[in-house]
Amino acid sequence: MITIRKVTQTIKDILDRYSLKLLELDHTNVTLIARIGFSREVFIQIYANETKEKLNMALVVAGERIYGIDKEGGFYHKHPFENPLLHIEAEPMDIENFIIESLEILKKLNLL
Repeated sequence: MITIRKVTQTIKDILDRYSLKLLELDHTNVTLIARIGFSREVFIQIYANETKEKLNMALVVAGERIYGIDKEGGFYHKHPFENPLLHIEAEPMDIENFIIESLEILKKLNLL
């Protein structure tokens, strides 16, 4: 079950563990949008919605999603790094694993 409180705590834990910065955080009782990362040009955006049981995450570089996973129409799908326009059916992913995969992509791109 997705709760805003749990997502917020997870983000705080991850910030410390991976030495990331919280660039933005906005939430209501049922939604949360956070940007964490390195700069306004390179960040991970997290969107959570308690009511819809939705956790969407995207790695953004220079204003473009280069990798992501999100839930639309009740199903999760991945936007792979190799072609982020694709929608490949996927299992839900937790925030930490998404962060780890995103950091690996940034290393490949020499952005870390």
